[in-house]
Amino acid sequence: MANIIEVKHLSYKYDENQRPALKDVSFDVHAGEWLAIVGHNGSGKSTLAKSLDGLLPFTEGTVTVDGIQLTPETVWDVRSKIGMIFQNPDNQFVGATVEDDVAFGLENRQIPRADMLPRVQAAMEEVGMSEFAQREPSSLSGGQKQRVALAGIVAIAPDILILDEATSMLDPQGRSDMLKLVRQLRSSQQLTVISITHDIDEAAGADRILVIDDGQLIEEAQPATIFARGERLVDMGLDLPFTAKLKIALQKRGVTVPTAYQTTAEMEEWLWQSLSNT
Repeated sequence: MANIIEVKHLSYKYDENQRPALKDVSFDVHAGEWLAIVGHNGSGKSTLAKSLDGLLPFTEGTVTVDGIQLTPETVWDVRSKIGMIFQNPDNQFVGATVEDDVAFGLENRQIPRADMLPRVQAAMEEVGMSEFAQREPSSLSGGQKQRVALAGIVAIAPDILILDEATSMLDPQGRSDMLKLVRQLRSSQQLTVISITHDIDEAAGADRILVIDDGQLIEEAQPATIFARGERLVDMGLDLPFTAKLKIALQKRGVTVPTAYQTTAEMEEWLWQSLSNT
C-alpha cells in the first residue's frame, strides 16, 4: 500500500529549556487507512498532529505529504491536502452563519461563486446540517458544531482528515454519531483518516494504532495486538477497552477467557456461546 504521509526522525521543543515534546519520531501513513495515534495527556500526540500540517515548526526531521516535503515554501501546498478538526470547534468558526463558515475554505481557495454554492450545499447535506444553514454556529450543540466543522472539510475535499481530539468534548451518543459520519465520509471520499485521541474505544475502530509516550513512538500495531496488552496499557497511562476490562473481571471470577483482543461484537458472540454451553 502506498504511503501518503512519511515522517522521518521528527523532533520538536516548545522551549529550549524543556524536554522535547517530540523525540525522533518516524512512521508512515498508508493512503486510505484510518490511523489512530493514542497517548496520555501531554504525551505529544497533539504536537505531532500540528506538525503534520505545518502549524508547529519541528526542529529536526522531515514530513512528506503526498510526495511534497513540508517546508516554509511548500506549507500551503501541503495544507491543501489536509483537513483538520480540533477539540473545540468554536476556535475554528469564522462565519456569521453555518453556510458562511462552510464556504470559508473555498473562498480562501478563490473558488468561483457559481462553483462554490453547490459544493457548500452538498457538504451540508452530507453531514446532515442543511436545515441549519442560516443559524449562527455559536447557537448549535457540540455535536452539531463538529458536523459544521466537518462540512467545511468536506467542501474543500482534501485527501487527508486529521481529528485532533475532535470527539473529546462530545457525550457518548455525539461521539458515536461523529465517528459513524467520519467512517461514511472516509468510504465515500476515499479519505485517509488520522485520529489523535486518548479514547481507546475510538481507537479500536482504526486500522492501525501508534502509541506515543513522552514524545516518543513506543509501539505501532493493529488494534488487536495493542489491546491484547491488557493491563500493560494502564502502565502507559491509557485506559482499557470495555471488552478488556470485562475479560479481566471474568478472570478474577475464575472464568477462562480468550487471550486475544475481542471487539464488542466478538465478545458478545463468545459470551453467548459460553452461556449456551453451560
